[in-house]
Amino acid sequence: MSPQVLGFIVFFLAGFVFGYAAPGAWGLFPVLIPFLMGIYTGLTNGFDGHVILFTIIGMLVSLVGTLLGRALQYRIERDEAPS
Repeated sequence: MSPQVLGFIVFFLAGFVFGYAAPGAWGLFPVLIPFLMGIYTGLTNGFDGHVILFTIIGMLVSLVGTLLGRALQYRIERDEAPS
């Protein structure tokens, strides 16, 4: 498995866990991680198509993970609510 794919898996898992466990806007924190990593890489090695593309994909993967984690949290809370 390539390092890029492993990075995207880590971004997804971070988004999922934060989306599930973090309250409020903190659930979106993992979306900033690939952005900050992309900015750092771009500033140190130069911005090229790969850096920009991988940053955007990383942010999207993190956002999807966050939304799925948040959806799971809401579903579990709904199922546990007394009727």
